[in-house]
Amino acid sequence: MEIIVQKFGGSSVADTEKLKKVCTHITKEVNKGNKVVAVVSAQGKTTDKLIEEEMEITKNPSKREHDVLVSVGEQITIAKLSILLKELGYESISYLGWQIPIITDSNFGDANIKKVRKGKDFKVIRRK
Repeated sequence: MEIIVQKFGGSSVADTEKLKKVCTHITKEVNKGNKVVAVVSAQGKTTDKLIEEEMEITKNPSKREHDVLVSVGEQITIAKLSILLKELGYESISYLGWQIPIITDSNFGDANIKKVRKGKDFKVIRRK
């Protein structure tokens, strides 16, 4: 059994039909007996829209708050993906970086990973 990390960018998760195709890629590996970690971006132009709205408020946003704002797009995608996988009969749970946790430095906008907690028994995508 391998741990497979699959990354899907914004255009590949842009709508429900594309998310279903992503599910096909994920479940193909799960059905082979592999553990899958799916990393997804915000859907389509979501990040651009959030930044446009931010610029309506300020031209000089806090880097921290900017990162918090744009992370919302990824949160939407991970929830939708997990819901779709469950509908297909797979156990799935979404995680945010802090839930794992992935610890980074405070270089907002360009952070480096300092530590990933090991030993936690994370739920993985698998057939029910």
